[in-house]
Amino acid sequence: MASVFCVTFILFVVFGSEVSTESYPCKGKWELFFHAPSGNGEEVLKAWKTRHNNCDIISGICPCSMKNGCLPLNARMEKYKRNMKTLRSPYIDYWNCLNIKKVKIELNTQGKTMAFIEFDGRGSNYLNWFHNSRIIKTSWADMQKSGSYNFFSIDKETSYSRKFFINKNYGGCAKDAGWLVVTDINGSKPCTWEQQKPYPQFLYAKEGKMTIWNDMKFGKADVLNIYVQR
Repeated sequence: MASVFCVTFILFVVFGSEVSTESYPCKGKWELFFHAPSGNGEEVLKAWKTRHNNCDIISGICPCSMKNGCLPLNARMEKYKRNMKTLRSPYIDYWNCLNIKKVKIELNTQGKTMAFIEFDGRGSNYLNWFHNSRIIKTSWADMQKSGSYNFFSIDKETSYSRKFFINKNYGGCAKDAGWLVVTDINGSKPCTWEQQKPYPQFLYAKEGKMTIWNDMKFGKADVLNIYVQR
């Protein structure tokens, strides 16, 4: 049944009246699927997971307004903090049907890429693409596909407000070490290093290697973007 749905979806996207072949992205092009500015008071994890209930791409009824947090196809404002609304593409809801080849998470400040990871998106879903076993390349030289991590997931750390979390180890606040964390608006923040208001904040290890969070030498990005390539 799922395969029939996906075939129907693909045929509609390519030939349907609402999404023309002119607006359909070229194969191999990076498409922006998620855009989150720091400090805007919006919950990043909730925005990533929440479906656009008023959007039905199959029927062609898909009003997509940035005011409602919907990211239009081929939006090109991703690297700059001009928009303060967290935006999510409705295509995320059809992830399994999109034949995604790669996924990229990227942190930007003032239009410059501060850190990134490209993942193998083949056979993934909208949550499990974010895993060390899928790493293709990254700006962090000491982040390995076969490396050891106590967290490398979007939502597996449920005790604290640490999402899109890539961490080497815990050991008390003074010894926590890792590469990337979204300090989201909800949840406990027991360590000084993660208490970076206004939330959310996108903390990343600088100089291409892991950081001890409590040393406070991490960077704070303006924007978090997620792209897919088909």
